[in-house]
Amino acid sequence: MEKWVGKVALVTGASSGIGQDVALALANAGMVVIGIARRAELVTLLSTQVTGTGKIYAKKCDVSSESEIMESLQWIRREFGGVDVLINNAGIFRYNFITQSETSDFRDTFNVNVLATCIFVREVIKDMKEKQSNGHIVLLNSLLGKRVPDVSVPVFGVYPASKYALVGLAEVLRQELNFFKLPIKLTSIHPGMVQTDMIKVFESQLAERLPKLQVKDITSSILHCLATPPHVRIDEITLMPAM
Repeated sequence: MEKWVGKVALVTGASSGIGQDVALALANAGMVVIGIARRAELVTLLSTQVTGTGKIYAKKCDVSSESEIMESLQWIRREFGGVDVLINNAGIFRYNFITQSETSDFRDTFNVNVLATCIFVREVIKDMKEKQSNGHIVLLNSLLGKRVPDVSVPVFGVYPASKYALVGLAEVLRQELNFFKLPIKLTSIHPGMVQTDMIKVFESQLAERLPKLQVKDITSSILHCLATPPHVRIDEITLMPAM
């Protein structure tokens, strides 16, 4: 991780769960971390836990709003000179049957999980080109972006569709990065069920009987990907809890 010391990392959804743990780990590895979240006060609190040489700065942002995303990115450019590493972690899960969902459930899921990701990726690539940075983009996907398990009660709604969309996005991005000969790595992380606040909607249903990954399992994999030498790229990692 020495190559990233002093570099700028943007972590979305940094107020809890995977985003929180990754933000702290990157700061402890010497990076300047901007953690964005609607609950920015939790990111500010997290900054007091940094024991390494880096720092964490909080920025309030609702990633379902393009104007707030763009304002946040412009602030990062003014204050820190742009982004070297993007950890695109923010996501939502709405527990609704498709046949009983409101249109707002569909819209919110795709706005946060897909549209916001597209905007962040587009903009940080501009930063990386401007800085001539060998940047790295990490997309937090899901096992549900690879396959939808057959469960006794259909509980996934449109969440898997949003994650399948990220698979297609990643493939297109790799083609574009190669076409334009940009030295930017892109890694998709596909975890199985992780013990975070997001799975609380499953309590007393599916989650109680399934093994789960821990947040630090995901963080370790992200750090491993970031630490690869220039001639090595990791396109994707699938993480599953041992049965």
